[in-house]
Amino acid sequence: MSRSPLSWPSVLLPPLLIALSVAFWWRYHPRPEPPPMTDQALLRLAADTDFHNLDPTPAPLPWEHYTIQQGDLLTHLWKEQWQLPTATLYRLIEDADQGQRLNRLRPGQHLEWRADSDGRLLALRLWESDAEGYQWDLDGDAIHGQVLEKERASHRVRVAGIVRTSLAAALAGQPALAGAAGSVSAQLAELLPLSRQARRGDRFSLLVDVERLEGGERAYSAKLMGFDYQGARLQASAARFDDDRFYRPDGTSLLPSFWRHPFGESHHYRISSPFNLHRHHPITGRISPHYGTDFAMPTGSPVAAPADGVVRRVTRGLLAGNYVVLDHGNGYQTRYMHLSKVRVHPGDTVRQGQVIALSGNTGRSTGPHLHYELRMNGRPVNAMKVSLPTKGQLASDELTRFRNQYAAYFDFPADANDGTEVAHRDPEQ
Repeated sequence: MSRSPLSWPSVLLPPLLIALSVAFWWRYHPRPEPPPMTDQALLRLAADTDFHNLDPTPAPLPWEHYTIQQGDLLTHLWKEQWQLPTATLYRLIEDADQGQRLNRLRPGQHLEWRADSDGRLLALRLWESDAEGYQWDLDGDAIHGQVLEKERASHRVRVAGIVRTSLAAALAGQPALAGAAGSVSAQLAELLPLSRQARRGDRFSLLVDVERLEGGERAYSAKLMGFDYQGARLQASAARFDDDRFYRPDGTSLLPSFWRHPFGESHHYRISSPFNLHRHHPITGRISPHYGTDFAMPTGSPVAAPADGVVRRVTRGLLAGNYVVLDHGNGYQTRYMHLSKVRVHPGDTVRQGQVIALSGNTGRSTGPHLHYELRMNGRPVNAMKVSLPTKGQLASDELTRFRNQYAAYFDFPADANDGTEVAHRDPEQ
């Protein structure tokens, strides 16, 4: 008697049932709880982990400059505007030999300072005149000082050229910049999307205040004051006004206005953890800076861009979870962490109020919230207190002063609102 051959379903059915049973068991069988971490393990984790540091090797931060104005209070500038540790100011003032210099500030005197990415002051210079000053250098608990006795001379130069390979390379051949080509190029790159839109053959004209010290061949400082950039994909012109921000020829701000919070005015969320560069870690007791502001937002709440900008980074980290970095120009950058969903991509242009993500609880997080950071020139600042650009247009009297200030260099349009771009004119003409 011959047997009938087995059909394929009858052959495959038993192994398939076994595989499904194993998969079901693996998915739903109870697993033992992992052993709790020891106190030593928790301490090592807390000590070795910087929850919100996306830049493990940040670039050195630039020197900041400020000229004392009538009515200025150093303590207010120090804490509210510059976001520097008040305790450091008191240490400097208590210096028996030189601290009183800071108590005798007068309008017109110039302060220069440099801090690290954690907001710690590294050095401070006070120029009491064009030829006399004092510098404090801070190294941990130690403070070292030196008298500055070199004549300072500043003059405004105009440089123009054509981009062949890069703006930095075009400026490198300009002797009037006295070796400050890299600094000037970086300043313009903070204002314009040169990395994405600059092209060979673009033409530029820049106004730069170059400062030298007596006997020095290289520039002591170089400050971009105005520019006219005319290229195949990028055309823009603007100049620096009294508030140290750039405005176009018609008086509109080059830097977008900022919302204080990364959500619309119709929403209100509790701050669950404020900005604090000197926070003590709850486990280690060590200083563990909190670079941003945490908002207690339910998962899925819309997160909006507080200002126009460009998406620089979208990724997922073990600690920060899903996060986004926006570049708003002129050294302003915002960061958003622990997001549940991201709605933008690197390179996207975003507008103020545009929803860029939904809040969440991803990464190392104790509950649903949004971690929001604002950085200025690479340094974290308190977004809830720092002075933000809110002016979108110069007032009539301000526009008049603005035009008078640059009339020797630029031909302004007859009508402030006709949208005509600035055309440069040599100051000698």
